[in-house]
Amino acid sequence: IPFTDYFSLRGDGARVKGEKTPEEVTDYCVELNQRYGTTFFEGKFSTQDPKVSMKMVELMRRKLGDEAMIRIDSNQAYSLATARQLARPLEEFGVRNWEDPVATIEEMRELRRHCSIPFSTHNIDIARAMELKVPDAFVGNPTAHGGINRMLRFVGACEHAGIDYWCYSGDTGIGSACYLHLCAALGWIREPNQSLFRMQPMDIIEEGPFTPKNNVVPVPEGHGLGVTLSQDRLAACHRDFALNGPCNKYHDPEKPGTYRRLPLN
Repeated sequence: IPFTDYFSLRGDGARVKGEKTPEEVTDYCVELNQRYGTTFFEGKFSTQDPKVSMKMVELMRRKLGDEAMIRIDSNQAYSLATARQLARPLEEFGVRNWEDPVATIEEMRELRRHCSIPFSTHNIDIARAMELKVPDAFVGNPTAHGGINRMLRFVGACEHAGIDYWCYSGDTGIGSACYLHLCAALGWIREPNQSLFRMQPMDIIEEGPFTPKNNVVPVPEGHGLGVTLSQDRLAACHRDFALNGPCNKYHDPEKPGTYRRLPLN
């Protein structure tokens, strides 16, 4: 099943030094290309100063060549006015897809008048999408839809409406194995899924984290989902949750207690 490898400006982890400049992010992607054969990339384009993110995409295109797929995710970071200014240079760099460039689907519809890049979103409101003719793709997974059957029905509706669909990452190995099987069974899921596998320090299955090579991950084989639950790793994750609680994805270690307001620019 095809996957993108993820890139982003990021801080240091417990065991991994993060990439803090566009040049370091580009070097990381070049290393993925050389070591694993990666040519499908997706990453964050959401810096408060968009020139930083634009420099990153420019360097990636220059170092990786025209054959590399580059998709970006702005996490609704930009106002409609700023997104309009970014559209033309992103088109020139051959960006394959732009996820959540602005805050609302209504703003996305206005941005479509100035941008030919396909848009995607995590906002899985298919009735609104059919009415406004944006986005071009939804990004979800079985959990987001409330289970396997609901995802099957949603993807079927996407096919009827001509809206693409792919899965996002950051799940446990069980969740990832589930949508690997679904993607293998559903012909409408044609674009690469998102992948955070290389950024996962551990997983709760013996076979994980999965490792994409040449842009693909094999569908697990065997009974059920084809993966084995690791009782030790599951217990370790449970202890961490019991002691530290859920992760706060809005926490900024450089500005603890401070929350940023969208749009950033």
